[in-house]
Amino acid sequence: MGMEVPVASGAQRNLGAEELFRRLATLIADGTYAPGERLSDKTIAEDLGVTRTPVREAVQRLARAGLMEVHANRYSMVTDITDERSRVTREFAAAHGEEIIREAALALSDRDLELASELIRDAMDSVETGKGWIEAHVALFTFLTERALNDLYRLLLSDFWYLVFRDLYLGEPRANTRESLEELESAMRARSATAGISAVRRMLSLK
Repeated sequence: MGMEVPVASGAQRNLGAEELFRRLATLIADGTYAPGERLSDKTIAEDLGVTRTPVREAVQRLARAGLMEVHANRYSMVTDITDERSRVTREFAAAHGEEIIREAALALSDRDLELASELIRDAMDSVETGKGWIEAHVALFTFLTERALNDLYRLLLSDFWYLVFRDLYLGEPRANTRESLEELESAMRARSATAGISAVRRMLSLK
């Protein structure tokens, strides 16, 4: 079983579809819902204080993103992290992460570069506090994806950063994450694609 999920407040009963998906994706990515854990729509709905209908929709989206497996009329299961899965995720992150950083370093407007720096600093702060680091890292890479790549890539990668940080970080930031983020910010400000790619590869332990 994963760690205890905070009891839902009244406000959480009105979670929109997007917010519900991101809440569940974060709970999986940070290990609250552990790899291999079986979950019913009822359990999730009770944990988050929402109805089962939006939960079913969110679970289907999580399955498309590779975070859950759906066993029709039985249960859903958080995907396990095997050696093979980690290898595939690492290859995926390497291929797309490098392209995103290469394009972003060269193509971001000065304003977007400032916004990227703010997101990088938010990610660094989250590493220091240990709070909200999944959300901060996903926000950073989602922003870079949206600014750097075309519509097809944005559609393809929109939900997969949760999977990347879940599979490669296994629930908590690495010791070198802050240093890698500092290197990334410096590289982006210098518009050095080579240095930016090196920072991201280090952050995700890509070879």
